[in-house]
Amino acid sequence: MPKIYGPYKGSKQNKGRPIYVVKTKGKTTSVNKARKDYEDRNGKLPRGTDVDHKDNNHKNDSKRNLRTLPHGKNTAKENKRRAKKKK
Repeated sequence: MPKIYGPYKGSKQNKGRPIYVVKTKGKTTSVNKARKDYEDRNGKLPRGTDVDHKDNNHKNDSKRNLRTLPHGKNTAKENKRRAKKKK
């Protein structure tokens, strides 16, 4: 059974998004809090699928704000959001 620690504030690299640290059989990994919360409620996500924040507020991990998107669509949405922000 894995041991789960956190949530902790993420690094600058992930813009401070909360993460959990998961230790399983001597292996340590980190998991995005939004993804873990979504998977706890809905089951494991298929490979290549991301958890998206509908309102683009990455601090809002409420159940109603999270949805799944294919990785490519989620990346495109984020790139579009960043381009608008630069203007």
